Amino acid sequence: MTISKIKTIHVVDFNNVETHVKWLNSNRVQNHNYRAFPAKAIYLDFSLSRFLKPYHIAPLACLIHEYQSKGFKIKISKTIPRIKDYLGSFGFDRFCDSVTETGLEDPRDQKTFPLWLIRDEGKEFYTIRVKEYFENNHFSGHDLFVLGNSLGELLNNIFDHSHSKIPGYTFTQYNTRTNSIITCVCDFGIGIPNSVNRFLKKTGEQKLANDKALEKAFELSFSALTKPHNRGFGWDTVIGNIKTLQGRLLIISNNTVFVLHPNGKINTQLFTSNFPGTLIVVTLYTSNLPLKEVNSDELDLF
Repeated sequence: MTISKIKTIHVVDFNNVETHVKWLNSNRVQNHNYRAFPAKAIYLDFSLSRFLKPYHIAPLACLIHEYQSKGFKIKISKTIPRIKDYLGSFGFDRFCDSVTETGLEDPRDQKTFPLWLIRDEGKEFYTIRVKEYFENNHFSGHDLFVLGNSLGELLNNIFDHSHSKIPGYTFTQYNTRTNSIITCVCDFGIGIPNSVNRFLKKTGEQKLANDKALEKAFELSFSALTKPHNRGFGWDTVIGNIKTLQGRLLIISNNTVFVLHPNGKINTQLFTSNFPGTLIVVTLYTSNLPLKEVNSDELDLF
């Protein structure tokens, strides 16, 4: 087998959301050219990468899982030293070797919490681990309830209603340069607008444009959910949490982009490209983290 028969995917930096979406779509496993690349192997080339963030890693994990589920082997072919160290900090090479790896191990880098495969069992355990990990390692005396609570709501939403053929992934990192905690949750499911319109069709209501369907999902009184643990309150909780801490929320789902800015301003945009599922990025600025409340019992000296 020659290298020319093996497909190489160049992982590059994406500052432009739509460019990232187009890259994901072009590299999906259903678009693989078996005639040109008959070998069931993929080389990931990071030689053009200069920086990688959680919103690069979580979708890439979904892409890798998609290939692995079809029997492909994934290998890292080229990296610059800084990117190699970054990928090594959360065991990315080991993740590429096995579709069954969740990444839920002790982090090698205290700023990065490992990539995690979204499964029904263990969702609550994972959100507690993330919260406690950053509280204990970086923010002693501060309360990261918002991080754990918001992440839990997002995992419930994706697991319950993405209808994805493969699991989703989540990834969290503390950026000391921007003093922010960035959490990304990604799946390759049907997308939020499609999920909402599927529900509206069942109830005999009129189909909405994708941007309006996404806004509909945020209404407190509306839920396309069928699970008893979350009926119409998930998105309201997430958005309320982020607003309280003046954080940032980015949602890309189908061809719709939603951005909640730290000043509370909201922008919605439609793309020509269609994201294969939902990508959610939550940014919390550490200067806005509240202090933990001191239990009054701890102050009682008598």
